[in-house]
Amino acid sequence: MKNLAKEILNGSISAAAELIRKVEEGCRDANDDLQALYPYTGRAYILGITGLPGSGKSTIANLLIKHYRDKGMSVGVVAVDPSSPVSSGAILGDRVRMIEHSKDREVFIKSLATRGWYGGLSGSAARIINILDAMGKDVIILETVGVGQTEVSIMNFAHTTVLVLVPEMGDYVQTIKAGVLEIGDIFVINKTDKRDPGELLVNMQSLLRNQDSAGGKALWKQQIFLTSAAAGSGFDSLTGAIDGHRKYFEEFKKTDYLIKRADQELKDEIYSYFAGYFMRRLNEDKNYGKFIKQICSRQKDPYSISQEFIAKILGIKDGSLQEK
Repeated sequence: MKNLAKEILNGSISAAAELIRKVEEGCRDANDDLQALYPYTGRAYILGITGLPGSGKSTIANLLIKHYRDKGMSVGVVAVDPSSPVSSGAILGDRVRMIEHSKDREVFIKSLATRGWYGGLSGSAARIINILDAMGKDVIILETVGVGQTEVSIMNFAHTTVLVLVPEMGDYVQTIKAGVLEIGDIFVINKTDKRDPGELLVNMQSLLRNQDSAGGKALWKQQIFLTSAAAGSGFDSLTGAIDGHRKYFEEFKKTDYLIKRADQELKDEIYSYFAGYFMRRLNEDKNYGKFIKQICSRQKDPYSISQEFIAKILGIKDGSLQEK
Protein backbone atom coordinates (compact mmCIF):
# COMPACT_ATOMS: atom_id res chain seq x y z
CA MET A 1 0.00 0.00 0.00
CA LYS A 2 1.20 3.49 -0.87
CA ASN A 3 2.19 5.80 1.99
CA LEU A 4 -0.48 8.32 1.01
CA ALA A 5 -3.22 5.68 1.29
CA LYS A 6 -1.88 4.54 4.68
CA GLU A 7 -1.94 8.10 6.01
CA ILE A 8 -5.52 8.60 4.79
CA LEU A 9 -6.66 5.42 6.54
CA ASN A 10 -5.15 6.89 9.71
CA GLY A 11 -7.26 10.03 9.22
CA SER A 12 -4.59 12.37 7.85
CA ILE A 13 -6.20 15.57 6.55
CA SER A 14 -3.10 16.64 4.62
CA ALA A 15 -2.81 13.25 2.89
CA ALA A 16 -6.47 13.34 1.89
CA ALA A 17 -6.06 16.87 0.54
CA GLU A 18 -2.99 15.78 -1.45
CA LEU A 19 -4.74 12.81 -3.04
CA ILE A 20 -7.81 14.91 -3.84
CA ARG A 21 -5.54 17.42 -5.58
CA LYS A 22 -4.02 14.63 -7.64
CA VAL A 23 -7.46 13.31 -8.57
CA GLU A 24 -8.64 16.74 -9.67
CA GLU A 25 -5.51 17.30 -11.73
CA GLY A 26 -5.78 13.89 -13.35
CA CYS A 27 -2.44 12.62 -12.05
CA ARG A 28 -1.94 9.04 -13.14
CA ASP A 29 -0.29 7.90 -9.90
CA ALA A 30 -3.51 8.73 -8.00
CA ASN A 31 -5.04 5.47 -9.23
CA ASP A 32 -2.67 3.35 -7.13
CA ASP A 33 -3.84 5.06 -3.95
CA LEU A 34 -7.51 4.93 -5.00
CA GLN A 35 -7.20 1.20 -5.62
CA ALA A 36 -5.58 0.68 -2.22
CA LEU A 37 -8.35 2.65 -0.48
CA TYR A 38 -11.35 1.10 -2.19
CA PRO A 39 -11.64 -1.99 0.06
CA TYR A 40 -12.09 0.41 3.00
CA THR A 41 -15.01 2.30 1.44
CA GLY A 42 -18.75 1.65 1.73
CA ARG A 43 -19.01 2.56 5.40
CA ALA A 44 -20.05 6.22 5.23
CA TYR A 45 -23.64 7.44 4.95
CA ILE A 46 -23.93 9.66 1.87
CA LEU A 47 -26.52 12.42 2.07
CA GLY A 48 -27.29 14.31 -1.13
CA ILE A 49 -28.55 17.89 -1.17
CA THR A 50 -29.84 19.14 -4.50
CA GLY A 51 -32.28 21.74 -5.74
CA LEU A 52 -32.65 25.02 -7.53
CA PRO A 53 -29.74 27.49 -7.52
CA GLY A 54 -30.25 29.95 -4.68
CA SER A 55 -32.69 27.71 -2.84
CA GLY A 56 -30.53 27.55 0.29
CA LYS A 57 -28.76 24.22 -0.23
CA SER A 58 -25.49 25.38 1.34
CA THR A 59 -27.26 26.86 4.36
CA ILE A 60 -29.12 23.58 4.89
CA ALA A 61 -25.86 21.65 4.46
CA ASN A 62 -24.28 23.89 7.12
CA LEU A 63 -27.10 23.11 9.57
CA LEU A 64 -26.72 19.39 8.82
CA ILE A 65 -23.01 19.54 9.60
CA LYS A 66 -23.87 21.00 13.01
CA HIS A 67 -26.56 18.36 13.52
CA TYR A 68 -24.16 15.47 12.95
CA ARG A 69 -21.29 17.06 14.87
CA ASP A 70 -23.60 17.48 17.87
CA LYS A 71 -24.08 13.72 17.65
CA GLY A 72 -20.31 13.24 17.75
CA MET A 73 -20.09 12.10 14.12
CA SER A 74 -17.32 13.12 11.72
CA VAL A 75 -18.47 14.80 8.52
CA GLY A 76 -17.13 15.18 5.00
CA VAL A 77 -18.62 17.68 2.55
CA VAL A 78 -18.29 17.64 -1.23
CA ALA A 79 -19.85 20.84 -2.60
CA VAL A 80 -19.99 21.42 -6.35
CA ASP A 81 -20.05 24.91 -7.87
CA PRO A 82 -20.62 25.91 -11.50
CA SER A 83 -17.54 26.74 -13.53
CA SER A 84 -17.05 29.29 -16.28
CA PRO A 85 -17.53 27.94 -19.82
CA VAL A 86 -14.76 30.33 -20.91
CA SER A 87 -12.02 29.98 -18.30
CA SER A 88 -13.24 26.82 -16.48
CA GLY A 89 -12.71 28.76 -13.26
CA ALA A 90 -15.24 28.89 -10.43
CA ILE A 91 -16.07 30.94 -7.38
CA LEU A 92 -16.16 28.18 -4.77
CA GLY A 93 -18.65 30.00 -2.59
CA ASP A 94 -20.13 27.04 -0.75
CA ARG A 95 -17.38 27.20 1.87
CA VAL A 96 -18.41 30.73 2.85
CA ARG A 97 -21.66 29.44 4.37
CA MET A 98 -19.81 26.64 6.17
CA ILE A 99 -16.92 28.72 7.48
CA GLU A 100 -17.89 28.20 11.12
CA HIS A 101 -16.78 24.56 10.75
CA SER A 102 -13.49 25.32 9.04
CA LYS A 103 -11.40 24.83 12.19
CA ASP A 104 -13.11 21.60 13.21
CA ARG A 105 -10.72 18.73 12.42
CA GLU A 106 -13.67 16.32 12.26
CA VAL A 107 -15.14 18.25 9.32
CA PHE A 108 -13.52 18.08 5.89
CA ILE A 109 -15.05 20.43 3.31
CA LYS A 110 -14.06 20.20 -0.34
CA SER A 111 -15.46 22.53 -2.99
CA LEU A 112 -15.33 21.37 -6.59
CA ALA A 113 -15.95 23.01 -9.93
CA THR A 114 -18.05 21.16 -12.50
CA ARG A 115 -15.42 21.87 -15.20
CA GLY A 116 -17.96 21.19 -17.91
CA TRP A 117 -19.23 17.97 -16.33
CA TYR A 118 -22.97 17.35 -16.64
CA GLY A 119 -25.38 15.90 -14.12
CA GLY A 120 -24.94 18.52 -11.37
CA LEU A 121 -21.71 17.02 -10.07
CA SER A 122 -18.02 16.93 -10.98
CA GLY A 123 -16.23 14.16 -12.83
CA SER A 124 -14.04 13.56 -9.78
CA ALA A 125 -16.87 13.57 -7.20
CA ALA A 126 -17.14 9.77 -6.89
CA ARG A 127 -13.42 9.34 -6.23
CA ILE A 128 -13.37 12.13 -3.66
CA ILE A 129 -16.34 10.57 -1.87
CA ASN A 130 -14.37 7.31 -1.67
CA ILE A 131 -11.34 9.13 -0.24
CA LEU A 132 -13.43 10.72 2.51
CA ASP A 133 -15.17 7.38 3.13
CA ALA A 134 -11.86 5.54 3.55
CA MET A 135 -10.62 8.40 5.72
CA GLY A 136 -13.29 7.42 8.23
CA LYS A 137 -16.00 10.05 7.79
CA ASP A 138 -19.31 8.87 9.25
CA VAL A 139 -21.42 11.12 7.03
CA ILE A 140 -20.59 12.62 3.65
CA ILE A 141 -22.81 15.48 2.49
CA LEU A 142 -22.86 15.82 -1.28
CA GLU A 143 -24.20 19.15 -2.56
CA THR A 144 -24.89 19.52 -6.28
CA VAL A 145 -24.32 22.59 -8.41
CA GLY A 146 -28.06 23.21 -8.67
CA VAL A 147 -30.57 20.88 -10.21
CA GLY A 148 -31.75 21.38 -13.76
CA GLN A 149 -33.80 19.20 -16.03
CA THR A 150 -30.97 16.71 -16.62
CA GLU A 151 -28.97 17.02 -13.40
CA VAL A 152 -29.92 13.77 -11.69
CA SER A 153 -26.53 12.09 -11.21
CA ILE A 154 -26.86 12.47 -7.45
CA MET A 155 -29.30 9.54 -7.51
CA ASN A 156 -26.37 7.25 -8.28
CA PHE A 157 -24.28 8.39 -5.31
CA ALA A 158 -26.46 9.42 -2.37
CA HIS A 159 -28.18 7.01 -0.01
CA THR A 160 -30.70 9.73 0.81
CA THR A 161 -31.47 12.65 -1.48
CA VAL A 162 -33.00 15.87 -0.16
CA LEU A 163 -34.37 18.12 -2.89
CA VAL A 164 -34.75 21.79 -1.99
CA LEU A 165 -37.40 23.96 -3.64
CA VAL A 166 -38.37 27.59 -3.16
CA PRO A 167 -41.87 29.07 -3.50
CA GLU A 168 -42.58 31.38 -6.43
CA MET A 169 -39.53 30.28 -8.44
CA GLY A 170 -41.19 28.87 -11.56
CA ASP A 171 -44.36 26.82 -11.82
CA TYR A 172 -44.83 23.24 -10.79
CA VAL A 173 -44.78 22.05 -14.40
CA GLN A 174 -41.07 22.87 -14.39
CA THR A 175 -40.80 20.80 -11.24
CA ILE A 176 -42.24 17.81 -13.07
CA LYS A 177 -39.90 18.35 -16.03
CA ALA A 178 -36.90 18.41 -13.71
CA GLY A 179 -37.74 14.84 -12.69
CA VAL A 180 -37.86 15.59 -8.98
CA LEU A 181 -40.25 12.75 -8.27
CA GLU A 182 -37.45 10.38 -9.25
CA ILE A 183 -34.65 12.39 -7.61
CA GLY A 184 -35.97 13.18 -4.17
CA ASP A 185 -36.52 10.97 -1.14
CA ILE A 186 -37.31 14.03 0.96
CA PHE A 187 -38.55 17.40 -0.33
CA VAL A 188 -37.89 20.72 1.35
CA ILE A 189 -39.73 23.93 0.55
CA ASN A 190 -37.29 26.48 1.93
CA LYS A 191 -37.34 30.24 2.59
CA THR A 192 -40.93 30.07 3.83
CA ASP A 193 -40.25 33.14 5.99
CA LYS A 194 -39.98 35.25 2.82
CA ARG A 195 -42.46 33.66 0.42
CA ASP A 196 -45.85 31.98 0.69
CA PRO A 197 -45.34 28.22 0.21
CA GLY A 198 -49.04 27.43 -0.14
CA GLU A 199 -49.38 26.94 -3.90
CA LEU A 200 -46.15 24.97 -4.26
CA LEU A 201 -47.01 22.79 -1.26
CA VAL A 202 -50.46 21.92 -2.64
CA ASN A 203 -49.02 21.14 -6.08
CA MET A 204 -46.24 18.97 -4.64
CA GLN A 205 -48.71 17.07 -2.44
CA SER A 206 -50.86 16.43 -5.50
CA LEU A 207 -47.85 15.21 -7.50
CA LEU A 208 -46.79 12.80 -4.76
CA ARG A 209 -50.32 11.41 -4.43
CA ASN A 210 -50.35 10.75 -8.17
CA GLN A 211 -46.93 9.14 -7.85
CA ASP A 212 -48.21 6.81 -5.13
CA SER A 213 -51.32 5.84 -7.09
CA ALA A 214 -49.16 5.09 -10.13
CA GLY A 215 -47.02 2.69 -8.13
CA GLY A 216 -44.03 5.01 -7.85
CA LYS A 217 -41.46 4.81 -5.06
CA ALA A 218 -42.53 1.70 -3.20
CA LEU A 219 -42.04 1.21 0.55
CA TRP A 220 -40.62 4.65 1.30
CA LYS A 221 -43.26 7.36 1.43
CA GLN A 222 -41.79 10.63 0.17
CA GLN A 223 -42.30 13.56 2.52
CA ILE A 224 -42.44 17.35 2.20
CA PHE A 225 -41.15 19.78 4.84
CA LEU A 226 -41.44 23.54 5.16
CA THR A 227 -38.27 25.22 6.41
CA SER A 228 -36.53 28.51 6.79
CA ALA A 229 -32.87 27.53 6.85
CA ALA A 230 -31.76 31.07 7.71
CA ALA A 231 -34.00 31.09 10.79
CA GLY A 232 -33.53 27.39 11.55
CA SER A 233 -37.27 26.69 11.62
CA GLY A 234 -38.60 23.29 10.57
CA PHE A 235 -35.15 21.78 10.84
CA ASP A 236 -35.86 19.28 13.63
CA SER A 237 -38.59 17.66 11.55
CA LEU A 238 -36.30 17.54 8.53
CA THR A 239 -33.42 15.86 10.36
CA GLY A 240 -35.87 13.39 11.89
CA ALA A 241 -37.05 12.42 8.40
CA ILE A 242 -33.46 12.09 7.15
CA ASP A 243 -32.62 9.79 10.05
CA GLY A 244 -35.77 7.81 9.26
CA HIS A 245 -34.80 7.36 5.63
CA ARG A 246 -31.33 6.24 6.69
CA LYS A 247 -32.87 3.43 8.74
CA TYR A 248 -35.05 2.52 5.79
CA PHE A 249 -32.03 2.47 3.51
CA GLU A 250 -30.11 0.19 5.86
CA GLU A 251 -32.92 -2.35 5.50
CA PHE A 252 -33.53 -1.78 1.81
CA LYS A 253 -29.90 -2.22 0.81
CA LYS A 254 -30.08 -5.87 1.86
CA THR A 255 -32.05 -6.49 -1.34
CA ASP A 256 -30.65 -6.39 -4.88
CA TYR A 257 -30.57 -2.59 -4.66
CA LEU A 258 -26.83 -2.58 -4.03
CA ILE A 259 -26.23 -4.64 -7.16
CA LYS A 260 -28.17 -2.16 -9.28
CA ARG A 261 -26.40 0.73 -7.59
CA ALA A 262 -22.96 -0.82 -8.16
CA ASP A 263 -23.85 -1.37 -11.81
CA GLN A 264 -24.65 2.32 -12.34
CA GLU A 265 -21.68 3.45 -10.26
CA LEU A 266 -19.35 1.30 -12.37
CA LYS A 267 -20.74 2.73 -15.60
CA ASP A 268 -20.37 6.29 -14.32
CA GLU A 269 -16.82 5.68 -13.12
CA ILE A 270 -15.76 4.00 -16.37
CA TYR A 271 -17.24 6.87 -18.38
CA SER A 272 -15.49 9.41 -16.14
CA TYR A 273 -12.17 7.58 -16.40
CA PHE A 274 -12.37 7.13 -20.17
CA ALA A 275 -13.42 10.72 -20.77
CA GLY A 276 -10.59 12.06 -18.61
CA TYR A 277 -8.06 9.69 -20.17
CA PHE A 278 -8.92 10.53 -23.77
CA MET A 279 -9.07 14.28 -23.10
CA ARG A 280 -5.66 14.16 -21.42
CA ARG A 281 -4.18 12.24 -24.34
CA LEU A 282 -5.77 14.65 -26.82
CA ASN A 283 -4.35 17.71 -25.07
CA GLU A 284 -0.91 16.11 -24.98
CA ASP A 285 -0.97 15.06 -28.65
CA LYS A 286 1.50 16.99 -30.81
CA ASN A 287 -1.05 17.15 -33.63
CA TYR A 288 -3.77 18.78 -31.54
CA GLY A 289 -3.14 22.25 -32.98
CA LYS A 290 -3.21 20.82 -36.50
CA PHE A 291 -6.54 19.13 -35.79
CA ILE A 292 -8.07 22.46 -34.74
CA LYS A 293 -6.84 24.22 -37.89
CA GLN A 294 -8.15 21.41 -40.12
CA ILE A 295 -11.58 21.62 -38.55
CA CYS A 296 -11.73 25.43 -38.73
CA SER A 297 -10.72 25.38 -42.42
CA ARG A 298 -13.22 22.54 -43.09
CA GLN A 299 -10.41 20.38 -44.46
CA LYS A 300 -11.56 17.70 -42.03
CA ASP A 301 -14.59 17.12 -39.87
CA PRO A 302 -14.51 16.52 -36.09
CA TYR A 303 -16.15 13.11 -36.49
CA SER A 304 -13.41 11.54 -38.60
CA ILE A 305 -10.68 13.16 -36.50
CA SER A 306 -12.29 11.75 -33.34
CA GLN A 307 -12.38 8.27 -34.83
CA GLU A 308 -8.79 8.49 -36.04
CA PHE A 309 -7.57 9.75 -32.68
CA ILE A 310 -9.32 7.04 -30.66
CA ALA A 311 -8.18 4.37 -33.13
CA LYS A 312 -4.62 5.63 -32.71
CA ILE A 313 -4.81 5.29 -28.92
CA LEU A 314 -6.37 1.83 -29.18
CA GLY A 315 -3.69 0.74 -31.65
CA ILE A 316 -6.07 0.08 -34.53
CA LYS A 317 -3.81 0.32 -37.56
CA ASP A 318 -6.36 1.09 -40.26
CA GLY A 319 -7.69 4.00 -38.20
CA SER A 320 -11.24 2.69 -38.36
CA LEU A 321 -13.63 2.23 -35.47
CA GLN A 322 -16.34 0.67 -37.62
CA GLU A 323 -17.69 -2.57 -36.20
CA LYS A 324 -16.75 -5.61 -38.20
